Amino acid sequence: MTCAMPGAILLRHPDVRGVPVETAEVREAGGDWRRTAWADLARHTVAPGDVEVRIEVQSGPIRIPVCAGRGRVTVDGHAVSAPPGPVVVPAGAGAHEVVVHLRVSGYERRVACGEPVRTGAAITTTEGLGELGFASPYAAHGGGRAVVFVPEGHDASHPSPVLVGLHPWNGTPWTYAAYAELLDEARARDVVLLLPSGLGNSLYTADAEDEAMQALGALGEVVAVDRARVSLWGASMGGAGATTIGLHHPDRFASITSFFGDSEYDLSTYVRGILHDERGAHAVNALDVVDNARHVSVWLVHGEDDRVSPIRQSERLADALARRSFAVSFARAPREGHSGALVARFVAAVVDRAATLSVPPAPARVTYRSVRPIDTGAYGVHVARASASDDAFVDVERRADGVHVLRADGVTGVALDAGALGYDAAAAPPVFNDTGHALDARRNPR
Repeated sequence: MTCAMPGAILLRHPDVRGVPVETAEVREAGGDWRRTAWADLARHTVAPGDVEVRIEVQSGPIRIPVCAGRGRVTVDGHAVSAPPGPVVVPAGAGAHEVVVHLRVSGYERRVACGEPVRTGAAITTTEGLGELGFASPYAAHGGGRAVVFVPEGHDASHPSPVLVGLHPWNGTPWTYAAYAELLDEARARDVVLLLPSGLGNSLYTADAEDEAMQALGALGEVVAVDRARVSLWGASMGGAGATTIGLHHPDRFASITSFFGDSEYDLSTYVRGILHDERGAHAVNALDVVDNARHVSVWLVHGEDDRVSPIRQSERLADALARRSFAVSFARAPREGHSGALVARFVAAVVDRAATLSVPPAPARVTYRSVRPIDTGAYGVHVARASASDDAFVDVERRADGVHVLRADGVTGVALDAGALGYDAAAAPPVFNDTGHALDARRNPR
């Protein structure tokens, strides 16, 4: 896995600080305008299709938020440029009519906007919703840009928790910026949000995984990150990606949350065009690296009526984790399907987990399975793989008399960093090979 390249920059962007609107009118295709509190917009189920939201403001400039399926935006009947992300319209004093045209999907079935329309004073800032730019080898496929949410007033020099969100199929880095529940809780808990590109509908295979990790490294160049308090989550393709990436790098994440993500891909479906064969699926199946979750808190949320990713996908992963006595929580949602509303219902709790959970600094026991040659260890325990094509697995434990290698499959050697497994960095504990076969087990020099 490559490291984040130098030169990351948190881009300054226009914003408006001032008064959020409290009421709006909404109209579905062929229907009448209905007045509603802005806060209630996302609480009502809306049939998939075209929807308009109309707001009256008394002065400008005007900030238009990110909304799921946002299309044309008009101010006083005139279309304004509305690229992805929040839009600031430099309207003058006096009353203005704002209409936001939405295409509500069958996934959302609601008007989902990350924040209310706001009027007030125009500013330029790096706080709130913005973009992180960094050098990426995947720039031609959408890499090198990630959405970042920095809570207003955040001290960027103080190491803080970070929550990484992986977008779903047909999503973009802006997808979760339309979730007010996410932004509100991140603001309240002073959690920085990082929303990287999945490089399209990638299933977070090798390049997309690398892009997410590079984005995380790049964020650390511009905002102080508490490396022990980085958590990972996603929904649908992003939920599967969260378990894949999180379990490939278990020592990088304090918690992993998957909303209705696949844990083992079915090659008889559309995924064959991306994963190609069993070996390709093995490289991203969370079930195949479940041993790596010994010290990571995993939360699975799944609707019982999900027809896109059946609940058995989460059931199997939850059962595998529970059989190993690993930390797993499983929220089954009765009468819920594959929907953004289910994400919105639980996402504030995902932020809370990110604010409180941390990676253990030096666990006494490490189990690690590598399904790809580039994955060579975690928590300061490294493996030398016997083969580029076969799995490598190691189980190492600190005991009173020294380090014991309990099991090592597909491995020719095991090396420990100074301080791994909780030993003092200056200590040189004996290493015992309990596997019954030849193995080069040693400590790395400091």
